[in-house]
Amino acid sequence: MDPRAVGAVSERLTVPAFDLARAARRIEGPLADRWARLLERTAFVGGEEVQEFEEAFASFLEVRACVGVANGTDALVLALEALGVGPGDEVIVPSFTFIATAATVAWLGAVPVFADVDPATLNLDVTDAARRVTPKTVGVVGVHLYGCPFDVRASLELCAEHDLWLVEDSAQAHGARFESRRVGGFGRLATWSFYPSKNLGCFGDGGAVTTDDPELAARVRLLANHGATGRYRHERVGLNSRLDALQAAVLNCRLPLLDEDNATRRRIADRYRSALAGVGGIDALAEPVDVESVVHQFTVRSERRDALQASLAERGVGSAVHYPTPLHLQPAFAGRGEPPALPAAEAAAREVLCLPVFPELSDAEIDVVISALVHFAGTGE
Repeated sequence: MDPRAVGAVSERLTVPAFDLARAARRIEGPLADRWARLLERTAFVGGEEVQEFEEAFASFLEVRACVGVANGTDALVLALEALGVGPGDEVIVPSFTFIATAATVAWLGAVPVFADVDPATLNLDVTDAARRVTPKTVGVVGVHLYGCPFDVRASLELCAEHDLWLVEDSAQAHGARFESRRVGGFGRLATWSFYPSKNLGCFGDGGAVTTDDPELAARVRLLANHGATGRYRHERVGLNSRLDALQAAVLNCRLPLLDEDNATRRRIADRYRSALAGVGGIDALAEPVDVESVVHQFTVRSERRDALQASLAERGVGSAVHYPTPLHLQPAFAGRGEPPALPAAEAAAREVLCLPVFPELSDAEIDVVISALVHFAGTGE
């Protein structure tokens, strides 16, 4: 398209970074029916909707078990506690991710050990992680950042070499594939968030833990229900962390659309990549050949990130920075000794910008985003 024509379109359109209302409208009818049945039965905790989703999501991922929980952070806490993480343990986590990945380790009294990320993908740098293994290390939490799987094969090899477990933080990777297999069943456990902005999101908080180990799944389920084995009998000190039936109904409506939505995200990403191929100063992240990303975020890097974001905003394009501070430099982790030097994570925090990539974007809106990117590359403002 002629950039001048796209520029004319941009005068009439603004493009949000994300628009949940459009997703909600797509399932309005089926969801109303499900919610009406729930209201009639007053079946708000557990029940058929939750069971239906747990079985459907496990089948979708081709894993043996799924346990619905209240949110993605609880999923991490429950997974780590089910693996026995506690005081004196060290868990290796990437520094460039959302804080929950590391905070949940600290919450259980263990020490998050921050590793750097691969500059090309911003996923865990397994070579750097290997350098941080000590006799106190019990496991590794890898994050499928932005919907692109981390190097699962290398991570599993590292864990096997040192007798560690691997947990997949899959909060952004619903449906992503590594070596043709969906993520969520490679590690001992995988954790999921269904926050509204996720590829598979509900209309509030929600989460899940998946695994191929039924014994671990049963342990997670026990811990998520106050450690109860019967009415008022509690074998463990657990949490109250249940997937709400109203939110499970949303997920039951959205799961059948997920593969199609992810394919749409990839098509949008392909358009962005094609447009950026001849543009200087704005670089898209790499996607390894052995993975299939679900493009939870389409992330670019620029040494002039803040100027780029401001320029996009002036032309009506929303964007977001995920994440402006790496975890090893967060105030929450201060006082734990001198933070390590993690140059790739620190550079990423200065340079990343996430562009609109939700499935309901129109072609005209995508044109506006591309025009704004080309405009900045050509003018620097």
